[in-house]
Amino acid sequence: MEQAELRLLIVGAAMAYSLEPDLVEAVVQVESGGNPFAWNPEPKYRWLYNVRTHQPFRALTQAEASSKTPPLDFPVLAGDRDNEWLAQQASWGLMQVMGAVARELGCKVPYLPELTQPDLNLDLGCRHLASHLKWAQGNVRKALGAYNAGRGGAEGTAGQAYSAHVLAGLDAIRRHV
Repeated sequence: MEQAELRLLIVGAAMAYSLEPDLVEAVVQVESGGNPFAWNPEPKYRWLYNVRTHQPFRALTQAEASSKTPPLDFPVLAGDRDNEWLAQQASWGLMQVMGAVARELGCKVPYLPELTQPDLNLDLGCRHLASHLKWAQGNVRKALGAYNAGRGGAEGTAGQAYSAHVLAGLDAIRRHV
């Protein structure tokens, strides 16, 4: 994808959620380096979403949490349970949206690898970032920490390190724009 085309998509998605395009671009650069096909399996990620009830999936037993296969009652929109189970535990695309987060945000694509479509990924990522900014009452550092580490980890070591990394990228983008 050409940089100019990517920038147009970023600006459109950012504006739809009243976000600063340079901030979204900084997240994209940190998360994927601008590669729409970026994918990162995160097998220890255990916040899963029930696509049938539109609520978080029930708490996993210890055996289920350590298993590589989904519980028999784990629902899917298409395909088999393994596809959805593994895809919800991975981050996808330009903004590295977690599959479970995409489902929580209402993403109804049958297979989560579709999150590598730039327009869909940017829409979901911007919506997610905007919700964190609202939750953080405009505190960008806290919102970025939540984007990466969840709201409970927003001000922890990982969340704040991520925030610092994105904000450094934002400064670099602003110097070159």
